[in-house]
Amino acid sequence: MKIAYIVNHLGQTGVNHVVLDLIKQMQHHSHDCRLFYFEDNTEPIAFPCATEKTSPAEGKIDFNAYDVVHTHGLKANLYVLRHKPRHGKARCVATLHCYVFQDFADLYGRIKGFLLGLIFLLSVLRHDKIVALSKDAVAYYSRWLSRRKLCDAYNTRDIDKSEDLTPDERKEILTFKGDDTLIGMNCVLILRKGIDVMLKAMRLLPDTYKLYIVGTGKEEALFKSMVDKDLAPRIHFAGARPRAHRYLSLYDIYALPSRSEGFPLALLEAADYGKRVVCSALPVVKECFTDDELITFPMPSETALAAAIQTAMTRPELCTNIKKRFDRDYSPESFYRRYMTIYGCNEYGE
Repeated sequence: MKIAYIVNHLGQTGVNHVVLDLIKQMQHHSHDCRLFYFEDNTEPIAFPCATEKTSPAEGKIDFNAYDVVHTHGLKANLYVLRHKPRHGKARCVATLHCYVFQDFADLYGRIKGFLLGLIFLLSVLRHDKIVALSKDAVAYYSRWLSRRKLCDAYNTRDIDKSEDLTPDERKEILTFKGDDTLIGMNCVLILRKGIDVMLKAMRLLPDTYKLYIVGTGKEEALFKSMVDKDLAPRIHFAGARPRAHRYLSLYDIYALPSRSEGFPLALLEAADYGKRVVCSALPVVKECFTDDELITFPMPSETALAAAIQTAMTRPELCTNIKKRFDRDYSPESFYRRYMTIYGCNEYGE
C-alpha cells in the first residue's frame, strides 16, 4: 500500500509524534510512505521515510499515485478540500486530534477560536473517513459531521525504552529528588495542561513530595511566578529536553491534571513504563482506563489532586495493571491494525 501523509510542519508536536508512530508501523509492515509538509521547522522530527515540502496553494500531490492520503491538522485538511480530484484513486482520511471548539478557544480566544473551528469542520467535508481519538470524541464530532464517515482509533506510543538519560541529566534529577517522592510532568507549559492546579496541590502535600516538570511554553513565566521561596526547593522546571519519556524511569508518579486532551500521549508513555498515574477525570481517560489502572480526580480541585497522589502511592498494583492495559489495547500493533481497517485493507475488514 502507498500512503501519503500531510502535516503542516515537521516539528516536535504531539500530532507529529502520532504521525511518526503511524509511519513507523506502516513501514515495519512494508507499506510505502511519503510525508508532505508546508512549513520549515528549526527542530524537525527525523521521520523514517521520504519527506517533501509542498505548497498549500499548489496541487502538486498526485492523489492517483497513492492508495491513501492521510491528513493531520487544519492546513492539511484544507489541502484535500481544495485539491482532491473528483474521481481520484486515493482514500482520503483525516485524524482529528482535539476537541475543536474547546481547544481552539484556549489557543486563539473565544471568537477567533469559534470561527477557526467552523473552518476546521468544513475542511474535512471531502474526506472519505474521519478519525477521532476516542468514542467520546466521535460522539462530540457527530453533532456536526457525518456519522457514517466518523470512526475512532486510539493512539499508541512506539518509543525506545533502551534510551537512557545522559550522566549529567541523571545526576541533575537524582540530586533534586534525593530520598523524596518524585512527581513528574512532561508537557507544554500552557494553562490547558493544569500546571497551575498541580503547583497549588504541592502546597497541600507533605514536604517529602517534589515536582519535576519537563517542557516549555507560553505560560512558563506565569507558573514560575506561582513558586515562592517556601515552595521553590520542591519544584524544578527542567526546560525543554529531547525524548522526555526518558525521565519516566525516575518518576515515582506521573501527573496529568489537564483541562482538556484529545488522547494524551504522555499518559500512554507513562502506561508503557508501568508508572503510577494520576489524571484529571477527562472523558477520554475514563473511557480508556479503569480505577484499577490509574487514579482520577475532578478538575480543577487541587485538594482532590493532592489526595489522589497520596492514594496512588499506597497502591503499587496500579503499575502492573496499567502496563497490562497498554500492552493489550494501546500497543503499536493494535494501533496498526486499527488504521489498516480504516484505510480499507480487506485483511483487517472494515
